[in-house]
Amino acid sequence: MWFMIPPVITQGETLPTAVSTPHEYTGKHVVILLDTMMLELHDGTTTLSVLPILSQGKPGSYYETIGGVHKNDFKTPLHFSSIGHVYMPHSVHIFGNYFIHGIPYYPNGTPVASTYSGGCIRLANNHAKIVYDFVNKDTAIIITRGTEFDFTPTPIASSTLLRDDMTTLMVATISLEALTQDNPILGTEGEMTTRRSLISLLLTNNSKDIAKLYAKNIGEKSFVALMNKKAQALGLSNTHFTDVVSPVSTTYEDYARFIEYITTYKSYLMTNTAGL
Repeated sequence: MWFMIPPVITQGETLPTAVSTPHEYTGKHVVILLDTMMLELHDGTTTLSVLPILSQGKPGSYYETIGGVHKNDFKTPLHFSSIGHVYMPHSVHIFGNYFIHGIPYYPNGTPVASTYSGGCIRLANNHAKIVYDFVNKDTAIIITRGTEFDFTPTPIASSTLLRDDMTTLMVATISLEALTQDNPILGTEGEMTTRRSLISLLLTNNSKDIAKLYAKNIGEKSFVALMNKKAQALGLSNTHFTDVVSPVSTTYEDYARFIEYITTYKSYLMTNTAGL
């Protein structure tokens, strides 16, 4: 696809030789291991608890569970999801539409089927309460299909390259991770559509109009803030977005890290066609 074209190195950049080395997280942090379906509570290098995960978002789907090093900004004993229209006990916010929570249930009290997931990390209620009590504001929540060091910040570099496709891909990523996909919206021509129906046009045509349409939902300033928050969560030390349409100044290593994230956690963007 168009966004997989190898980057052109500019301003005299050479391929980085510096290698990020693992570092120990200080203080309390949560590690979510998607491949083994385990959640670990750590205090520095000490593992305090290991809890089984009941469900995560289906790999390859538009609601696939996210990755990265995120910091909790709020938690609530009982969160009502405006997307799934369910109550989620002991909810700990991760990023965008994603939470750690207990077994969700409908307003009539019926539990959600165990096979369904909207992408959140679902735990048994007693385990969700343990995590809820453990997490404080700004506690790091590391979600990975590898190790907790996969998103160690990339080395700071002075040479940069410009990538138009990286901006478009980040817009698509934030749409999937922070906005609803199937609710009716007005398209760029005033037609009724959904964000999920438009995403293939955003990617294949590098559509600036669709990028602006996505950002309009929460305001471009807030949308760009989420783009940069996600870049930070992925350890992209040399990447900072200024808007939703301009090429971003980045580095080869940051770009490679981001494409690896798309491939591993958002493969829907690589295989998407309209109407899927």
